Amino acid sequence: MARFTQFHDPELSIWQAAVGEVEAQAAAGGQVEDVGAPRVAAGRPDDMSSMAAEASAYCRQVDTGTPLTAAAGVHPVTEGLLQTTGFCSLTALKLAKAKILGNQADAQRYKEELAQFGDCDPRYSEAATKYAEYFVAQQKQIPYIAYKNLSDFVIDGKLPAQAKVAIVGDWGTGQDAAKLVLRQIANKAPDAVIHLGDIYYAGTQFEITNYFLQPWKQILNLDARPIPTFSLAGNHDMYSGGGPYYQLIQQLGQPASYFCLRNANWQFVAMDTGYNDHNPAGGGAGATYLRDTEVTWLADKVRNAGARHSILLSHHQLFTSFDSIDGNEINLRLYSQVAPLLPQVALWIWGHEHDFVVYDAYKNLARSCCLGHGAFPVGVDELPTHPKYGQVPLLKDTDGDDIRLGTTGGVYNHGYAIIELDGASGHVSYYQDSDEDNPMFQQSLT
Repeated sequence: MARFTQFHDPELSIWQAAVGEVEAQAAAGGQVEDVGAPRVAAGRPDDMSSMAAEASAYCRQVDTGTPLTAAAGVHPVTEGLLQTTGFCSLTALKLAKAKILGNQADAQRYKEELAQFGDCDPRYSEAATKYAEYFVAQQKQIPYIAYKNLSDFVIDGKLPAQAKVAIVGDWGTGQDAAKLVLRQIANKAPDAVIHLGDIYYAGTQFEITNYFLQPWKQILNLDARPIPTFSLAGNHDMYSGGGPYYQLIQQLGQPASYFCLRNANWQFVAMDTGYNDHNPAGGGAGATYLRDTEVTWLADKVRNAGARHSILLSHHQLFTSFDSIDGNEINLRLYSQVAPLLPQVALWIWGHEHDFVVYDAYKNLARSCCLGHGAFPVGVDELPTHPKYGQVPLLKDTDGDDIRLGTTGGVYNHGYAIIELDGASGHVSYYQDSDEDNPMFQQSLT
């Protein structure tokens, strides 16, 4: 399975997206799908050649603070791959920024530098143009849709009393592993499918169309079986400005980035935690939160649920046992917004961390689960094996052991959840893609 790296940084993610798009177009002979076009990219550039790997290596240098001395001014003729990668990406980004500023003289100079250094792929100039386009879009206001009435974005009549709802998180990689997971979901004939967000790397139109929408519609056979499907707003979906994401949900028939899908006994209340994490400098290290108006909307849905059980959905986690949220085990800002509602919540499922973790009751929340293992490849050396915050309780299986993913070929398995409703009763089954017939864990919701 191809491995690729994400960064919690809009500019680095946009650079990965720009390079990946150019490389995918070249590999497909330019015959890739934009919205409304008939053909698609065959796969991610991560599976194709070295240019995307070079871009990721450069982003890793920046992200870790590795000095870019060789890349800063001279051609690294004998300095090796790391310096070559730094020079090519850094020079291309200088070209992109010259384009953004309209400095034609600098743009021409950096373009010539890329051409003169033979180890730089000539498509870096094209990637610089794409980056400039996406960077400008990222600076615009995200087209968030605010409700006018508290009854807005409530979806009735599409969820039967006996229903099967599939949930998958962090699925938008475009890789074969993602397609396998969705095929397993399709085989279970769900009545609705909900994606918890993140289409990599930056939620560009190209990525959303080729790595999400086209395989999503095809594998779920939505033309023949038009079940309701949804996609929440992840941070990566907002990195290119959010415009393509909002075009996506319009095509899915989703009313906004937050919604309430319900029947007489149950409701799935989806939140938008991605809006305030499109720029980490503005929201802290993952300490995202809801817009104030959305808090009011959410509270109305939970407090006025009547006889319905409420299941909350979000991209970001409320708390974590294995990672940190702005230096804490809990997102204090988000918690302050939702704390009064938690006793009335049957289950909260989130993604963001590329892991599968089932939590026991904590902070007046009876059940919760991190379901961020939908497709992103994670090596066995990349996840901690022991909790960082022991006070966040992990649910144990019937043998008293922690519920942990298996591995295949040195990579953690991917997976998804199937929630089955039968009138007022319900249960959730968690599957990993190594065994689509037998769930790794099941839990009653009532």
